[in-house]
Amino acid sequence: MRIVSTFFSVAFCLAAIVVMTQPTMAADLSLAEYRRHLQDLSATLGPLEDHPEQLHKIVADLPDHVVVAAGTGTYSLNYDWLRHDLKDFEQANAKRQATIIDNIKQHFHVLEDQCAAFENSRPGSGEDRQRLQEILARREFHRVHGPTAGEIFLQKILRWIDRLLNPTSKNGVSPIKVAIYVIVAVAVIMLVIWTKRRFDFSRQPAPPREIVPFAPSARGWRAWLADARQYAQQQDWRNSVHFAYWAAVSFLEEHGAWKPDRARTPREYLGFLTPMNSAYPTLEALTRRFEVIWYGHQDAHEKDFQDALGQLEKLGCK
Repeated sequence: MRIVSTFFSVAFCLAAIVVMTQPTMAADLSLAEYRRHLQDLSATLGPLEDHPEQLHKIVADLPDHVVVAAGTGTYSLNYDWLRHDLKDFEQANAKRQATIIDNIKQHFHVLEDQCAAFENSRPGSGEDRQRLQEILARREFHRVHGPTAGEIFLQKILRWIDRLLNPTSKNGVSPIKVAIYVIVAVAVIMLVIWTKRRFDFSRQPAPPREIVPFAPSARGWRAWLADARQYAQQQDWRNSVHFAYWAAVSFLEEHGAWKPDRARTPREYLGFLTPMNSAYPTLEALTRRFEVIWYGHQDAHEKDFQDALGQLEKLGCK
């Protein structure tokens, strides 16, 4: 709990720092100053069609609200509508972007005209007050009472989190989302490969178990190979292949491929090596030939023994 409490304290402090760095407009503006402010904003959006890369700077410099002094009262006016339209601009194509910019500028002209009408009206009359109420009842002035300090703070934190979690490149693609998709795709491919190998291995028939009365390495691979050559001189190709196989097992056992055991099947020895092991293809070929000849009772020939010697040379048994 103490770690969680510390985490939230640090996060709150960082959020407060970020919020304090956001642009705001604390000073009250007169109607004339507010009109000039609208004109400046409209001019800022002018080059946006040809230079859309300036959008993020414009949004960052945009104040959350402005306070306008009109007559005997002050009004807090927000720019949520403008932020919404600029977000649509970022996601739109070139043709629709031009339409959005035109709509925004037209909105600015309407606001300027309303300010001019209010300035030219007679203050304090009932007609003026009714006109002002009509203006403030419109959508862009639906929060004329002004947001509370807590609401402003919360909005800035949420906007900062949204920018942090949803960064977009110039073409509108999120690098984080692309990275997630790539990681998921690689994980799925690896899972499919692993599953296929497991099923292929499980489908291999298990040969009859051969009981070896002693560990192959107890004799030494050279002794096994010498016996294999002796049987080959006698043209006993079946036993020559048999002893050549055990020479390979003894060689690998001496080099630490597995712990010696008195009783294992050839398939169990092969199972100790992974397919990525350099000795795996050689032992697999020797095992397959040995099982076919020894357990399958097929005739063996000189070529079988010569092929077995070739596999032994790949292991280093010379």
